[in-house]
Parts: sequence; structure tokens; C-alpha cells
Amino acid sequence: MRPILLATVLLTTALLAPPQVVAAVPSRSASIAEFEGGTIDLRNGWGEAAACATDGVNTECFRTEDELDQFLTGGDTTRQLDALVDVGIQSACATVLKLFSNPSFGGSVLALSTRFAVINLSTWSFSNVTSSYSVGACSSTFYDGANAVPPVYPGNTSAGASAASMLAGWDNRISSVYIS
Repeated sequence: MRPILLATVLLTTALLAPPQVVAAVPSRSASIAEFEGGTIDLRNGWGEAAACATDGVNTECFRTEDELDQFLTGGDTTRQLDALVDVGIQSACATVLKLFSNPSFGGSVLALSTRFAVINLSTWSFSNVTSSYSVGACSSTFYDGANAVPPVYPGNTSAGASAASMLAGWDNRISSVYIS
């Protein structure tokens, strides 16, 4: 009887334990983005690009958010990110988390879809840049520090949430995110 009770306790503990946060290690090319037939290294600035989408491996950039949205919704089928098209909902969220550099959803925009991994925004020169956001179908957590180092942004980042401005004291402070 005791072995069954012990096994039940261990199984219940494992099932109820919080998920492990594993830092995403982007490939070396994650910061190298396709842009208008060429490439740009986002670590050195975005140049003429204003909107980029990444799955943590491949990154595509565009001049406008409209072009980005067209790409994300399949309007540009020749250049869709492999991870947004080929992987299941387990590793990519059905709709992206969008981080904006200006309040009221303006300025540059970075679209992220990778779930269950810490995403360090410095890879795309977007650390300490976020001034507004729109969360896609998967809840997110925003961290002040890289590698999910607290404090955690106290505003609403649940699925479907958005904010035209960050809560007081949090403008240009987000360094990493986790999409669940």
C-alpha cells in the first residue's frame, strides 16, 4: 500500500509543479534578419526596417507594420517564417506578442511567437525599448532583467491583453519575455 501512496504523491507533485523556465538560446542568425532581399544585423540597429517578426531562429523585417501583418497572416506566402507555419501550437503561439517602441502602438514593432522559453530582447536590439504592447493568444510575462530576472511587469499580460502605455515606472524597461 505504501509504494502506491508514494507513487501517487510523486506523480501529483510532478504534475502540479510550475513549469521550468528554460532560457531560449537563439541561434547566431536570430539577430540577422531578412529585409527587402538583403540582410541586416538587428544588433547594429534596424536601419529602414520598422517591423520585425522572429521565431527565435529566423527573423523577417519590413518597412511597415501593415507589411508585417500581411506576412503573419499568410498574405506573403513566399516569405513566412518556418516556425509560424510548420510547428504546432505547442512551440509557437497562434498569434504573436507585439512589443512597440512608442506609446499608443507606434514606432518600431517586434513580433514574437516562441512559447515556453525565455526570450531576451537584446538579440533584436529591443531590450529596454517597449512602450506599449499587444498580447496574442498566449499569455506572456515581462521581466525587467535579461534571462527572466525579476521584477515582473505588474500590468495585464494575459492572452488578448494590450496597453497603449506601460504602467508608471515601466516604460522602456522590459528586457526579456516568456510566452506561455
